[in-house]
Formats: sequence, C-alpha cells, structure tokens
Amino acid sequence: MFRNVFTKTLYNLRWQLLGWTLGVAFVAFITTAFFNSFNQEGIDNIVNSIPDSLKSIVGDVSDFKNIPGYIGQEVFGPNVVILTIAMAVIVFVGISASEEDSRRLQSLLSLPVTRSSVYFQKWLAVLFLIAIVCAGIVAGVYAALPIIDKTVDFQRMMQSALECWLMNVAYGMVAYSVAMATGRKGLTIALASGYAALSFIISSLAPAVDKLHFVDKFSIFHYYNHPLTMQHGLDMKHVVVLVAVIIILTLIGWLGFTRRDITT
Repeated sequence: MFRNVFTKTLYNLRWQLLGWTLGVAFVAFITTAFFNSFNQEGIDNIVNSIPDSLKSIVGDVSDFKNIPGYIGQEVFGPNVVILTIAMAVIVFVGISASEEDSRRLQSLLSLPVTRSSVYFQKWLAVLFLIAIVCAGIVAGVYAALPIIDKTVDFQRMMQSALECWLMNVAYGMVAYSVAMATGRKGLTIALASGYAALSFIISSLAPAVDKLHFVDKFSIFHYYNHPLTMQHGLDMKHVVVLVAVIIILTLIGWLGFTRRDITT
C-alpha cells in the first residue's frame, strides 16, 4: 500500500496532523481576534503591574499596541508555541521510542530497508508535519485579521513561521536523537520534556535574573523570536544556531541508531 517509510509514517500520523493543525490554528485565531480587546485603555496598567521577573513572559506594553508586535508576542510567543513544542516532542517520541517499545520498529527493520532509510524518512515525515502545523498558525492569524480589520506583512509572517518551525524541530530533535540512539522510552521522555520545560523557564526569567544569562545560552528558546521577528525580521545568527542544533542532534541520533544493537 505504501512505497516508502515516509508515506507510511505520514499516514500513521494523519489524525495527529489534523488534530494538532486545527487545534493550533484555532488558538492562533482566537488570540489574534482578541487584539482590539487587549489594545484598550487599561492594558498599560495591567501589564505594568506585573512583577519584573514575569514581564519577559508577558511582553512589553508597546507590543500590545500594534498588530505585528501583538502577533509576535502573543501568537508566536508562549500562548501558542508551548503547544507546538509539546506536539513536536510527543510526535518524535511516538515514531521512535514508542514504536520500538511496542516492537513495531523491530518488525519494520525485518523488511529489506536500511536503518538510515528508516531514520531519515521518519525524520522527514515529522519535519513535514511540523511545517503543516506552523502553516496552521499562519492560517489562523489570517482568518482572524478581517474580524479586527487589520493587515500584516506577509514576509514577516513567513519569517516568523519559519523560525517557529526551526525552533519546534530543534526541541523535537532532542527527543528523537535520544530515542533513536538509546531506544529507551522513559529516558527519552524524561530528558526531552525536562529540557523543554527547564529551558523555557530559564529563557523566560533570564532577562530579569543576571545569573541566568550564561545558562540561557544553552536554551533553544533563547534563540527564538528575540527580538520579535514580526517587528524586526529574522536574526540570522539565531537561525544559524537553530539549524546547527538540528544538524548536530540529527547526526547524533543517526549514528546511535545505526550502530546499536536492536533486538528483532
């Protein structure tokens, strides 16, 4: 029925793809549709009353006063991407450690297909899935714009979506590299989810805590959407770091998967 692992993986993930895309698009739509409400008088007092240690999470007041800043902070910020990060980790664990735990991966490797082919075709399938989900964010924003009678720069939207895709792939690759290199589901979930949560917290608090500045450099989230891509465009240095992280983790997972013993 399927000619390769790529299409088989996408077929197996079809309902997750639909669910995550619709869910994220809906959250992006609702968040964007509330722009006029956030832009009313009084929001300055509300945001300014937040403790300094949490202002990096909420954003600057000026971000709420224009639609690019609002979308950059609220849509491509924690409100939505915390969902997509969880999605990336869950899906990558599902196609790797979970399949090995249920012995489906062993059955697949009994067929005339190389480990490298299995590894990279599964990898490409999830990269494609994450791209569709990020496209769902863009679709949700554009669906809400006529309601609030606003427009946004298409290029900046695409840049924001690209950076969002890179960030989610990078977080997902933490899970995929550990899972494929070790085959241990519990370890993978603990390391990937723990790192995602810890790095998110550190990057959120670092602007207000000097002692966290150095540690923050090891957080993937540190290289995402700072400064706001919707307002300032892509920071190519951050893009290079995200791409490098993806490549390094991809190679680590591939080398571990092709060399370790897998009981069939």
